[in-house]
Amino acid sequence: MSTTIDVYSTTDVFPLVHQTRARTEMLFRELLARHGIDSTLDVTAFYPRERGEELRMVPPDVRWTPGLEIGFGYWLNGVWDSDSWPECLVRDDDDLINDDDPDALAYPAFIGRWGLLPELAHRLAPETLDLIDARRHYWSEYRNAAGPAVASTGYGLAAAALAEATDGVIASFDSAFELEHNGETAEEFLSWWGDHQINFYGKKQFLRSHIIN
Repeated sequence: MSTTIDVYSTTDVFPLVHQTRARTEMLFRELLARHGIDSTLDVTAFYPRERGEELRMVPPDVRWTPGLEIGFGYWLNGVWDSDSWPECLVRDDDDLINDDDPDALAYPAFIGRWGLLPELAHRLAPETLDLIDARRHYWSEYRNAAGPAVASTGYGLAAAALAEATDGVIASFDSAFELEHNGETAEEFLSWWGDHQINFYGKKQFLRSHIIN
């Protein structure tokens, strides 16, 4: 199934899209080098398009803003392999905990606050939860169901790049990884994510684009 990795910022920093792209690319290249994989990995940033529409690349001066969705293209040794889909989303009032919500009984202190806070309270200090709750936006990185190894690794690295730039934390609520990792910083997440993906898929999947037979 498709899975998403979310980034919850503690600041109002909106980095340039190409800063996120470049950092994702750097993290991926460092990961491949650490595992002795002799491949060149490039990441491109483009706007989503309908079938038949011309591909439009993201200009270098575009910053993330709420409502902006971007495609990240992953290229192995000059050949396109796969895509992931980072997006900056607006927090909705429906995401708040109401008096009649199940979480209201267990977490009465969170009534009227962002519904994800109870999911992060096991790891984060109250001050950090307050900073997250004060934001009206977050990021979500999506990869397609049964996606190739490259995009299935890259979307986590893109999330880490966003978390780094915004002093954010990372979480997933649709099984992109174990719930125990929810609330990790970029540094904590990067300490295991890439290695786990390489070991899971095997080095061979990162040697050439999956579209090459």
